[in-house]
Amino acid sequence: MYVDDLGKIIKMERKAWGMSRRRLGKLTNLEFDEVEEIETGINKNPSFYLMLKICDALQISIFSLLSEEGYKSFILNKLT
Repeated sequence: MYVDDLGKIIKMERKAWGMSRRRLGKLTNLEFDEVEEIETGINKNPSFYLMLKICDALQISIFSLLSEEGYKSFILNKLT
């Protein structure tokens, strides 16, 4: 699993919804700073429970997020 890219994928999914970090924080009972730390890679190891909460708020499956991460990582590297 490409843990460094997990935050980028969450950010991409959040932006696809047109959602701010603050809104995602409210939906997941996280502080704005915690969402930012995950998205920027400062927190490279969020708990599975926390990832479930984020996936629920973004209406995506944790299984699809993790299984597609390698593919999305490749695409993100090409775009940046």
